Amino acid sequence: MGQRTVKDRNGRIWTCTTNTAPQGGSDAAPVGRDVKLVCTTPSVKEPVMVTVSWAWEKMAENGLARLIFAAAAA
Repeated sequence: MGQRTVKDRNGRIWTCTTNTAPQGGSDAAPVGRDVKLVCTTPSVKEPVMVTVSWAWEKMAENGLARLIFAAAAA
C-alpha cells in the first residue's frame, strides 16, 4: 500500500492511498498498470477517487494536486 500527502492550490492537505498489492517485496504498482487512489482531506466530506499511472509516487506534487483538485470539483 502506497501513501502520499500533497497540498492543492487552495491549501488543503490531501492524503492519498492505494491498496496495490506488493509485488516482489515492493509497494509499487505493476509496471504499466494504472492505479486508483483514494484521497482525503478534513474539509471535504467524501473521499476523492483519482486514477493515475503506475509511477504515481514519482509524480510531481503539483501535478498530482491538480488532478485531485479537478476530481474534487467534479
